[in-house]
Amino acid sequence: MNTKKRLSWLLIMLAPLVTVAQQTTQYPTDYLSPEFHAGRRTAFKEKLAANGVGIFFASQTRVRNNDVDFQYAQNKNFYYLTGLEESDALLLLFKQPVTILNKTGTEFIFVKKRDPQRELWTGKILGAEGVRDRYKMDNVFTNDQFTANTIDFSSIDSVYSSYRNEGIFSKYKRVEDPLSRMANIVDSIINTQKKPIATRSTQMILSSLRGIKQPEEIALITKAAEISCEGHSDVMRAIKPGMIEYQAQAIMEYHFKKNGAEYPGYPSINGAAENSCVLHYETNQRLMNDGDMLLSDCAAEYHGYSADVTRTVPTNGKFTEAQKIIYEIVLKAQDAGIAACIPGAPFNAADIAARKVVNEGLIQLGIAANDADARKYFPHSTSHHLGLDVHDMGPRTLLPGVVLTVEPGIYIPPGSNCDKKWWSIGVRIEDDILITETGSKNLSAGAPRTVAAIEKMAKEKSIFKK
Repeated sequence: MNTKKRLSWLLIMLAPLVTVAQQTTQYPTDYLSPEFHAGRRTAFKEKLAANGVGIFFASQTRVRNNDVDFQYAQNKNFYYLTGLEESDALLLLFKQPVTILNKTGTEFIFVKKRDPQRELWTGKILGAEGVRDRYKMDNVFTNDQFTANTIDFSSIDSVYSSYRNEGIFSKYKRVEDPLSRMANIVDSIINTQKKPIATRSTQMILSSLRGIKQPEEIALITKAAEISCEGHSDVMRAIKPGMIEYQAQAIMEYHFKKNGAEYPGYPSINGAAENSCVLHYETNQRLMNDGDMLLSDCAAEYHGYSADVTRTVPTNGKFTEAQKIIYEIVLKAQDAGIAACIPGAPFNAADIAARKVVNEGLIQLGIAANDADARKYFPHSTSHHLGLDVHDMGPRTLLPGVVLTVEPGIYIPPGSNCDKKWWSIGVRIEDDILITETGSKNLSAGAPRTVAAIEKMAKEKSIFKK
């Protein structure tokens, strides 16, 4: 066999292997692993009372209008414990082994039954077999198998759940769905057998678990932060007078999607001039003029984990003197807040440090008369936990593995009791900080935040700048 024929034969023999390799790399491979979710279930069960059960429902689908639903988003606790992103599912976690539908164990999950005709419209779902294979769970059933006789809570003394606060029983449905049917059954059993629901204890357990991020979670938050920084950096390059706030949003979210983020972590905030003084401004319809500043609070959600990043930039690429003065106070406050983020510190350490700088700066400028007066220009807290939710669960002490924001701000709306030169200046600088064993790490440092660095970035070319 000559060399050419030998090569052709080899390619033919390898073709099936190449096809398999292509199939396994057509979708992202960096999701949380089944082992991660199994470990979280084990950690939760360890914190249950001796005869306790944890009950978790998937999120319900919600009608947007007529026959159109909102895009589905999974209940974050359910996702944390399972990885499943389908609706109409129920997870039961027992401290002691029990028998359900002739299966004995401590973990049971009821999921959607496959329906090829429906999947023609909505896409393939996993079904019981698919969930069992993908998430390595043993006791998997379809939700139609769940009836009033399926479970017996007579030996259970503690129920850990918060399902009654999750809107599962909402009457705004077209028809009763499998999720609310299962919830009604569970609720009836709990009421009949008079089992108390330890809602507060449930939240405390989940907060202690979700608040300390595992390495896999930190990797996803870091990725979300890096993607967010790319969007913020390009807005700095592309922004110019004559643009509309939503065009900055479009540039930002383009980079999110381009880099694999499924969603924004929250509705994007892009407020120019007086709109920068509205903390959760989401209209994003105003024309940006020469001399305005744009406050962009936008971040990506990557595989369920959200970043939270804010930058404030001049539309013409150059801060005015008044804008620079306010900006520098906020930047100094943020530096003080980040420096306070050390292991063992109370959660409000960053707020105390940042607020001291802001108060002193506003009083020195004559904008505020005292600390109480200064608070109206900085009305929100400096930090919140970050993770599966943009305002996530977590401990009140900064422990290694905690991820939090540090986001001081100054907002001076028109009509404020100060010199008019300060009016319509709103500045917030926000970064995502990981507490480490020895200090902290800024996960969103990739987007410039000093005056000089922002003005330098504004001179660079953007793919959107013509």
